[in-house]
Amino acid sequence: MPLNGDTTNPFVTSSKGSKSPGPRRKADPDGMAGLREDISRMNLVQRGEYVPPLPEKQSKDVHRGRDLDRFVPARPPASRSSSTLADMHDSSRDTSFDQSSASLSASLGLAPSNRRILSFRAAPPPASHATSHLDTQRNYLLHSSASNNRGTATSGNVAQTAEKRKPHLPERVLDAPGFLDDYYLNLIDWSSANRVAIGLGALSYVWDAETGDVTALGEETEESTAVCSVSWSSDGAYLAIGNEAGEVEIWDVEESKKMRVMGGHNARVPSLSWNGHVLSSGCRDGSIFHHDVRIAQHKVMELRGHAAEVCGLKWRPDGVLLASGGNDNVVNCWDARVGQNVMGEQTRVVPKWTKRNHTAAVKALAWCPWQPNLLATGGGSQDQHIHFWSTTTGARTSSLHAGSQVTSLVWSPHSKEILSTHGYPNNNITLWAYPSLQKQYDVPAHDHRILASSLSPDGCTVATAAGDENLKFWKIWEPKVVKKSEGDERDARGQSKVRIR
Repeated sequence: MPLNGDTTNPFVTSSKGSKSPGPRRKADPDGMAGLREDISRMNLVQRGEYVPPLPEKQSKDVHRGRDLDRFVPARPPASRSSSTLADMHDSSRDTSFDQSSASLSASLGLAPSNRRILSFRAAPPPASHATSHLDTQRNYLLHSSASNNRGTATSGNVAQTAEKRKPHLPERVLDAPGFLDDYYLNLIDWSSANRVAIGLGALSYVWDAETGDVTALGEETEESTAVCSVSWSSDGAYLAIGNEAGEVEIWDVEESKKMRVMGGHNARVPSLSWNGHVLSSGCRDGSIFHHDVRIAQHKVMELRGHAAEVCGLKWRPDGVLLASGGNDNVVNCWDARVGQNVMGEQTRVVPKWTKRNHTAAVKALAWCPWQPNLLATGGGSQDQHIHFWSTTTGARTSSLHAGSQVTSLVWSPHSKEILSTHGYPNNNITLWAYPSLQKQYDVPAHDHRILASSLSPDGCTVATAAGDENLKFWKIWEPKVVKKSEGDERDARGQSKVRIR
């Protein structure tokens, strides 16, 4: 409200009854004092130009019991409860940011938008197919090194334990020039004598994991045909080789001598499996022969259960059941005790059971070493599933979607886990826990699809061969620790004596 007696402010009205101001200054020759007096007598309130607002009376309850900041004006209780100093700060900052963004957009000739000026309009272009595998391996190595630097928080966590023993790099890599990029062939096998056999073109080679020596079986000639399958006998002394001409060769590896050639098939032989002195061979025409390698008339039985190429063939270790998979998407389980009558004459053999759940060729077959009635099968690129079967009832116990073409399966003899190798599109190896079927880890193993794998005699290392013409050795499992008196193949620390040079 106006101050009483203040006539020095030209915008304040003098009130009635106010005392006259002090004695005026003497007149100056220029007449400025008179001008000031005239201005001081002007009453602007009467002309309606300015009326100073009257201050509101504050309630005593508002100020009672608390101290107010003298620089923050008092507000009604409702406004104080609905807004805070932080809200006012954020709103002012957003307003200033919007104004600056609008002015910057206008200066650059851009349309007003809520998007940031320096922002990606679209995702970066994907890597080309030629270098996509390099990007995958680069990201994998970066991730693995970061995981190693971080360490583990709890030792009891299963996932962290699996990550700790994850093979980031292979133990060894060997060149395999001439390795055929054919899904239906089985060109690698690891013997109980710690030798690895591999088919390269028209010849088979044996690599001794103890000494590192490589031996070629035979010499390539004009009549030589491509090797389609290799398989070691149970004692590791003999190697069976199936070729493109439909023949099966038996080699004495120690002598590097071909023992015999068994014919009879009309097409190539892509799968082989031993059962004692009986060698079973799968043919491209869908037939399966049993050969008794001890006698001249080697063919002792023929099985007909597939309409297409038999690309998977595996005897159970006890020799009672034989599993076969074909390009007709069929899995058959054969009983070795059926097929001959009491007179020794052959009869038509039918499978114990047949499964058609896969929607692509079935090449990957694996018998569980610690549960004999459990069989695992894997399908091709159009299926990408792994099924588990009870051979006692023929029922499917469980299944999982692997996400890639399944080319081989390997059970662990030391733990309840199974390893799967894959082709298109990931070319990786994956470790699964059983029976939970939880993925333990993935490893981008090769630049091209993995075509075959084999387990070392100690059950710890897996060899994989792929279309990139590389043979890689991966340390997947640790050896089972046993007492010194129980295992003559292990040293005092429980480490396996199997070595890879």
